[in-house]
Amino acid sequence: MADITDLPVMRAADAEAIGFARFNDVPHKVFDIPDGGFTLSTRTSDGNRVTFFFCRSKHDGPPGIIDIQFHDRGSTIPDANGGRAPTFDSLAITKGGAHVVDSRPLPKVRKPSILVLLLDRIDDGSDTEQPR
Repeated sequence: MADITDLPVMRAADAEAIGFARFNDVPHKVFDIPDGGFTLSTRTSDGNRVTFFFCRSKHDGPPGIIDIQFHDRGSTIPDANGGRAPTFDSLAITKGGAHVVDSRPLPKVRKPSILVLLLDRIDDGSDTEQPR
């Protein structure tokens, strides 16, 4: 099994100080994800389970995408392998808090079963809005 560096829970500022991103000023649990495929499985105190699959982009290379799945909503749809996949609601938020994606109004059969986060970077910043 691949090694994973597991550091203690820390303040957001401490996580940032050692090179991790911060998100909100709450305790942070930070991990170095190894190359190759790797799943981080989480569970909340009320039993909600969420998995984050870090999928390599090259053979045993660093992840190129992250598949995110919520397992406990209680509904499923057929998956690509002949089984069942859990469904859930999701939002994507942009400038000013606007929702550019909102799955809540979709019928059950159209709800997402996997969110895919693409780990691509903008090369020249030309798509980034500049402050005035």
